[in-house]
Amino acid sequence: MLFSTPFGGAANGLALILSFFLAAVVARFSARILPSDRGRELAFDGDKSRGKLTSAGVLFVPVFAFVSLVLYKLSTEVRLYILAILVEMTAGFLDDNAGKPWSELKKGLLDLAVAVFVGVIYLAHNSGGVHLALWHTQISIPPILMFPLIVLLMWAGINITNITDGVDGLSATLGMLVLMGFLAVGTKLQTLGDMQPVILSFAGVLLVYLWHNAPPSRHLMGDAGSRALGLLIALAALKSGAPFLFIPLALVFIMDGGSSLMKLSGRRYLKLKNFMHSVLTPLHDHVRRVFKWSDAQTVLRFALVQVLITLATLILI
Repeated sequence: MLFSTPFGGAANGLALILSFFLAAVVARFSARILPSDRGRELAFDGDKSRGKLTSAGVLFVPVFAFVSLVLYKLSTEVRLYILAILVEMTAGFLDDNAGKPWSELKKGLLDLAVAVFVGVIYLAHNSGGVHLALWHTQISIPPILMFPLIVLLMWAGINITNITDGVDGLSATLGMLVLMGFLAVGTKLQTLGDMQPVILSFAGVLLVYLWHNAPPSRHLMGDAGSRALGLLIALAALKSGAPFLFIPLALVFIMDGGSSLMKLSGRRYLKLKNFMHSVLTPLHDHVRRVFKWSDAQTVLRFALVQVLITLATLILI
C-alpha cells in the first residue's frame, strides 16, 4: 500500500490514471472471455445488442478493486463496501451467463441481502448524522430509521442503474456524472475520506468502458457492470454525508429506471391494468420510439439534463 489517509490530490489522481490504463490493458487482451448478449425481448430495439460481447463489468470492476485495495490503505468499512460491489458484480456475471435469466425474486433477494449488509456495516462505523446540504444544516437520524433508509437507497441504486443500462453509453455516462457530483459534494463537506480514491478508481475503469461502448459498441456492461455501478453510486451518496442529494444528483437515473419500477408496481401490486398505458418504460425506450430520438441523442440529452440539475444543486449547497 503506497498511500495512507489523508489522501492528497496527487494520490487521488493516480487512482484515476492507473485504473484507466490497467482497465485498457485488460479490455484489450481479455475481452474474448466475455459471453454474448442474448438481446432484450421486450425492449425497444432490443435485438441490436444480440451477439455483442456483454458482462464487461467482470473485466473492469476487478481492476477498480485491485487499484483501490492495493494502492491505498483503506478502512475496514470501505474494504467491506468493495467486497459488496464485487458480490454484485459476480451475481450479475452469473446472471449474464445463465442459460435462463435469473428470476426477479432471486435478484431482488440478493440485492436486499447486499443492501442489509451495507446498512449493518455503515451503522457499525458511523453515526446517524446527515447533512441537509440544500438547507445548510445537519440532523441526526436514529439507527432504527437510518437502517431502512440505507437499505432502500442501496436497493434503489442497484436497480435503477440496471434498468437504465439499455442504450449504448447511457448508464455509464449518467453514472460518471453522479459519481463526480457526489465527489464534489463530499469534497465541499469534507466527508468522503477514503471513499475519494475508490470513486476515482471506478471512474477510471468507467472511462475505458465508455471508450469501447461508444456507438457502434463492442462491449456491453451487462448486469456484472450495471449492478456494481449502481451500488457504488448509492455508497457515494451515503458516504458523502448528504444521502438525500441522491434525488437531484441521480434524478435522470431515478426517472428512467424508476419509471419501469413504478409501472410494474402499479400493474402488479395495485392491479391497475392501464397504469401508465401511454408511457413506454424505461423512458429511454419511450423517447426513442415516440420522439424518434437516436441512441446518441438519447444519451446526450439525458446527460445534459443531469448536468444542468447537478450544477444547480452544487451551486445551491
